[in-house]
Amino acid sequence: MTQLRRAVCLFATLLFFTSATAVGAAEMTFQFVNGTERALNLKLFSRGESLRQWPARTKAYSLRPDSAVQQLKVSCDEGEPICWGAWLTVQSVSGEVIGGQRNTRTGTVSAGVGERGIRDCPTCCHVCKDGTVTPPTSVRLSSATGSDVR
Repeated sequence: MTQLRRAVCLFATLLFFTSATAVGAAEMTFQFVNGTERALNLKLFSRGESLRQWPARTKAYSLRPDSAVQQLKVSCDEGEPICWGAWLTVQSVSGEVIGGQRNTRTGTVSAGVGERGIRDCPTCCHVCKDGTVTPPTSVRLSSATGSDVR
């Protein structure tokens, strides 16, 4: 009877672990075209439970100013929503002179979900699925509106 009980427990345990929905590792490729004349910073943000960032929390990809499609391949969890954000730091010089120097202001112009990944942009997000290649996204920045994505 003890062997039968062990066999039933073992079978139940195996059944539980094989039927549990495990998150599978996947690789997905994002495609971008830089529609500006300057290099852009770009980061991918998980909107899933992990809240991961690619390439890392303190780093960003550089999207070179080129009309060619540039690809970013990332490892992600199957079903994980991932959004992109791009930005450029700009300086403007006013005509005001303070202490013998012109007053300069630094600002950020962004597209997608922005440099911190907190802006709303439903068209900037994709669900991770192994082997998926997103359609090329043309990223354009506009100082008047903050962003222009196509």
